[in-house]
Amino acid sequence: MQIDKEQTLFAAARELFLEQGFKKTNIAAITKQANVAVGTFYKYYSSKEEIFYEVYQAENEAAKYKIVSQIDTRQPPKEIIKQFITTIIQTSKQNPILAEWYRNSEVSQLITNHDKNKNAWQDSLVYSFLIENIERWQASGEFRQDIDRKTTLALFNALVVVDNHKEEIRTNNYPQVLEILADMIVDGLSANK
Repeated sequence: MQIDKEQTLFAAARELFLEQGFKKTNIAAITKQANVAVGTFYKYYSSKEEIFYEVYQAENEAAKYKIVSQIDTRQPPKEIIKQFITTIIQTSKQNPILAEWYRNSEVSQLITNHDKNKNAWQDSLVYSFLIENIERWQASGEFRQDIDRKTTLALFNALVVVDNHKEEIRTNNYPQVLEILADMIVDGLSANK
């Protein structure tokens, strides 16, 4: 039976990134863990950064499914968004690979640079979750009718921009800042003001 070397490298890299983090993991350790030659690594990946990005994306997608499945959408919009943000932050902190985004500026820049070339966020589960709920809240009259869906999404996307520049905010209570911003956005969108 042929073992897929790319999958073996991916699994080895994931395990090492979980155990050691991005900085302490190197290509030699990945290939040793995968029991393949260093040259084999370069058949599939051009760098440690590339394989980390692939591992990060897989972890991120799994986390998105977990996050969305935990949200109780019967709550008011403000509670849903608060739970949504809190769950994202908690999930990111609990997974060492996802936590690299928050604690390592080199990694957050790496991910941002890779993502700049893609519009994958528009097809993401999180984006679909937001659209579905925004449409529901507008249809039920919970959100203002004078602000269209595109503008509403742009307000929530602003949270992503803030998240991408969290180092510039320079605060130890960043998760609280993000929650407050989310609350303010929902308050501004709410029809019941």
